[in-house]
Amino acid sequence: MKFSKSLLWAFAGLGLFACSNEEVVDNTQLPDGVGAVTINIVSPSMSRAIVDGTTATSVPVTGEVTIKLEATTGSGSIKLSTEELAEQSSVTFWNVKEPKKITVSMNGGKASYADDAPTIFTSEPAGVPAYGEVGETDITLSSTTASPGNKGGADYETGANSGDENKTYQLYTASVKLAIPVARLEVSGIQHITGTHATGDCAYKTLKIAGVYLDNVYAEGTGVTYANGAFPCASGTPADYSYDGTNATGTGDLAILQDAATETDFLTPNQTWPETAGKAYAYYFYGADGAENLPIFKIYFNQSEANSTDHPLPAPRYAMITSYKQTAENGGAQITKFEPGHIYRITSAKLTDENIIGDEGGNTLYGVEVTVEEAAWTVETIDAEWAK
Repeated sequence: MKFSKSLLWAFAGLGLFACSNEEVVDNTQLPDGVGAVTINIVSPSMSRAIVDGTTATSVPVTGEVTIKLEATTGSGSIKLSTEELAEQSSVTFWNVKEPKKITVSMNGGKASYADDAPTIFTSEPAGVPAYGEVGETDITLSSTTASPGNKGGADYETGANSGDENKTYQLYTASVKLAIPVARLEVSGIQHITGTHATGDCAYKTLKIAGVYLDNVYAEGTGVTYANGAFPCASGTPADYSYDGTNATGTGDLAILQDAATETDFLTPNQTWPETAGKAYAYYFYGADGAENLPIFKIYFNQSEANSTDHPLPAPRYAMITSYKQTAENGGAQITKFEPGHIYRITSAKLTDENIIGDEGGNTLYGVEVTVEEAAWTVETIDAEWAK
């Protein structure tokens, strides 16, 4: 995963280390097969609500880190704050026999999201859950040895007893990657650009925005289970949603990812939505692979009146993004996958009259390109197309 750094884990040995004549240590009290597990930590570089939009090329994840060891003997758990994670070079579990598994969790991260709806993710990007694990088959014997108390004094240690400082433990190593289970979409800079109703060169006399929502998203994280250092995209078929779930012309159930607007005039010159500078409509969703599975960002207009009585444009009306592509400088290729652990930013979405339609179901013949930046929670820039 692009945004990740590794957590390097050193696992204590299943054997004893022979000492030289110059350094005599007492291993007589160390039972056969008992060692220690040392975990060297490297801090990972990594809402639905109207929130501050992200701007950095990468967004660091912060929060408490929980490290758990499962073993035949010596199982345990250690928790580190963000500050402690930055300061500590390692944590160590002593007197361990047959280590089976190590898990690391930040902000409540877990191995599977199969039964969870995306609405559970409501934090700012820095607080998104992250998770990683490694099993016994990934443990590699190293030549490193250590004893309790000789590793610098600042390390977090557990399981050591009085007298263990005279025992030497051989270490094993493995690597665990933290992964994030969801992608994030941020949309800002939504604006109408076809004339004004005051000058009469706009198709609309009245057009009010009531809210925005995501359609075509996975209702739960089926298939989103940690494996091989990453979370995959969700599997199955995305769900069909509408803004209110009751509209006569709408499709699908009540949208689970939506935000209300202030029902202000969408035709106001130079006005953008969200109305506060620096804010964005932001949603977490499970990763999607395949153009037909990508989320569709939609705008819902609940009041509409045409300038011409010959061409009525009744409410409700909609605008939607249904396809995405890279910018020309990045190749201009069509994007068919939204990856977990990535942030997708639409920062300028300019709509003309033809982009505002009466079909919520997804008429893909009407569209406009908008600029989208992609960051890994490393920035690539892509374009999105409005349906028309």
